[in-house]
Amino acid sequence: MNIDKEYELPFPVSEVFTAWVSSETIIPPASRMNIEPVPGGCYELFMDGPDGGASNRGRFHLVQPNERLVYTWEWNGDGEVTVIDVTFQSDGPQTRLRLSHRGFLSEDSAKMHDAGWDSYIQGLTDHIRRQR
Repeated sequence: MNIDKEYELPFPVSEVFTAWVSSETIIPPASRMNIEPVPGGCYELFMDGPDGGASNRGRFHLVQPNERLVYTWEWNGDGEVTVIDVTFQSDGPQTRLRLSHRGFLSEDSAKMHDAGWDSYIQGLTDHIRRQR
């Protein structure tokens, strides 16, 4: 089970890529991030809460600035390690973003992540607007 999505963001590639790999880009429900955008570097997302919260952890496999990212994603140590592949393409003053998220173990997990990506992209768009 895989997810393949495409988005148009109204910002230049450099802004979108920089926001994607910044530990300062915190999109709710995340409460903090730790991102080292180099091959072998970590991708960590934390959601703090009264019950201790949750986290996502992964490692970057490929980092091509302003072009492409490939990294793993595992939610709360659940054993479902998936791979995210994102390409950033200039489309005039906009960015065409193509996202592939592969390796889901269940249809329910894929559906949940599919909706999560739409929410994340809206949050990313809002974040970049606020930073301008």
